[in-house]
Amino acid sequence: MEDYLLFSDVSGDIDKSYIEQGKLKLIPMEFVINGEVHVYTDDETGMDPVEFYEFVKQKTPMSTTQISPAKWAEFFEPYLQKGQSVLCLCLSSGLSNSYNSAVSAAKELNAKYPNARFVPVDTLRATGITGLIAERMVENKNKGLSIDENLADLNEFRHKTLACAYVDDLDSLKRGGRISRTVAFIGGLMDIKPLIQFNADGTLSVWGKQRGYKKSIARMIEYYLEKTDTENRHTVYITHANDDNYANELATKIREVNPNADVKIRLLSPIIGVHLGPSAMVLGFVGK
Repeated sequence: MEDYLLFSDVSGDIDKSYIEQGKLKLIPMEFVINGEVHVYTDDETGMDPVEFYEFVKQKTPMSTTQISPAKWAEFFEPYLQKGQSVLCLCLSSGLSNSYNSAVSAAKELNAKYPNARFVPVDTLRATGITGLIAERMVENKNKGLSIDENLADLNEFRHKTLACAYVDDLDSLKRGGRISRTVAFIGGLMDIKPLIQFNADGTLSVWGKQRGYKKSIARMIEYYLEKTDTENRHTVYITHANDDNYANELATKIREVNPNADVKIRLLSPIIGVHLGPSAMVLGFVGK
């Protein structure tokens, strides 16, 4: 059976033990702060995300960049040269063009190296939800699934993953074009907190609004209980914009309503944090 390696870009906040144990590797991504390009690697070689969120709190101008076809090819060509195939999770095509760039690079590389393949996966998701997909990908390989069987399963499994997000700073959504300037202004005056979810096509939409933090968290718990099966043990990812108190409070409530939940808490990737802003929090899980 064809052997293959597992990768994910760093927009997915994956349980670090999977990286440390060599079960999969990460691809760096770039973001821009005050016109200066920085690299996020999710290890000590890139910008510390805690440092990044200090810039976010100060509302420093920032943006993200996609991985170009040339960058994808540069990163993976050494593996294909050695005859090693690659299955790689990419940030949702509904949020970035990086996946489409990966497809372009794959066509070039796979034609050049017929004995190995670069196979990108459109997760249609991001942050901790990608962590759930990554765990599934590793599990599939351990079960002996081929690269094509693994891809087929992930393309189905991604639609079973759900997420709801709390956004504290409406200005961040305004800058990202998710809400209008007027809505951001009025919402800020009324302390309205939008609640975000992933759509089937990998885009984001506002599914609810609550006044204040406490009511927003309570609604997220309701959403979780409506959508998941609490009878069986499953993994829940909570990713946050460097706000441990919010994250730990949500984790405690999840464990209260579902003792079977294996809750994992991680800092929100700067690639996503750029758009969600300070104190944002994402709850990712597998639906019924």
